Amino acid sequence: MTLNSPSLLLERNASHFTGKVLFANPEDAYPHNLSKDATVYAWCQSRTVFDLLTRLGMGEDVLHFGHQWDDTKANEFDHVIIYQPKAKELLDYLLAVTLPLLKQGGCVWLVGDNKSGVKSSMKRLVAPLEEVGKVESAKHCLLFSGRKLGEAAPFVFDKWVKRWDQDVAGQTFTLCSIPGVFGHGKADKGTTLLLEQLSQHRFMSDVANARLLDFGCGDGIISMWLHQKTGANISALDDSALALKATELTFAANDASAALTLIASNGLDNVKGRFNYVITNPPFHSGVHTDYSIAERFFIGVKQHLTLNGELFVVANDFLRYPPLIDASLGKHQKLHKAQGFVIYHARQIKK
Repeated sequence: MTLNSPSLLLERNASHFTGKVLFANPEDAYPHNLSKDATVYAWCQSRTVFDLLTRLGMGEDVLHFGHQWDDTKANEFDHVIIYQPKAKELLDYLLAVTLPLLKQGGCVWLVGDNKSGVKSSMKRLVAPLEEVGKVESAKHCLLFSGRKLGEAAPFVFDKWVKRWDQDVAGQTFTLCSIPGVFGHGKADKGTTLLLEQLSQHRFMSDVANARLLDFGCGDGIISMWLHQKTGANISALDDSALALKATELTFAANDASAALTLIASNGLDNVKGRFNYVITNPPFHSGVHTDYSIAERFFIGVKQHLTLNGELFVVANDFLRYPPLIDASLGKHQKLHKAQGFVIYHARQIKK
């Protein structure tokens, strides 16, 4: 199976990875490949990667999908491997979670594409680790390592949760977020425009008993707004365990947990049944790279999950060529609004 460039660089240095190895945020099949030569564990924040490693034969005893590692499975690792995340604050979070699990004298390895910001991230290893330095540069990537020679502070999840009161499109509620979640700590401009449009739309008056899906839920701002505005129950979907946890925390902070169903899914893979309304600010990045295939697969598949006359609402950057994809799936679309670099699209399921 094809490995990305950071994994190929890790593969070149595989002789270092002996004993018990924890991948903190694997991106492809490399943990499975390495498991032939070491005792490998993988903490996946991506459901896509978790499902991939499961299909390859890695079992529940060595895999975990969640917002933090399940240390009932294992700890006292010899090595922790981290792929440079898009959000620098997420690197700090991954280090905070994993350093207490690392043996004294164990190593942290940080790898990333040159364009990912990995070079400047090396300094983030210096405070918690010793002997930090570059190991190799190849495949247009950099590999750094550092050694744990002191005690690590115990990980306290609540210290990493941001909570704030959000006013948006006529509704006020508490939002919660954690590092690595889209729009961490603030309301995204596109999402705000989408909710302002939804607040004016006729369907808002008659959705209390409808089935609503928030695709790519992030911190839960769309889901929470929809529930508070309409009283409807919400299904909130994301590939990210961090996003799903943030949405769970958001609903709990607003005493609305009973109205929420969480779906961990690679695109629409794990979605069951049909919805009257699907609302989305779809992702177009995979890790640090632009990846239109996520949204493309969503538009192809959403037809199978809308009821007859079911409606789709999408907000997207105006440079993304989504209209032909929407039309190919649902026949035609309407442009509801365009402003500040974003467009809001609406389409309806005419035929099943």
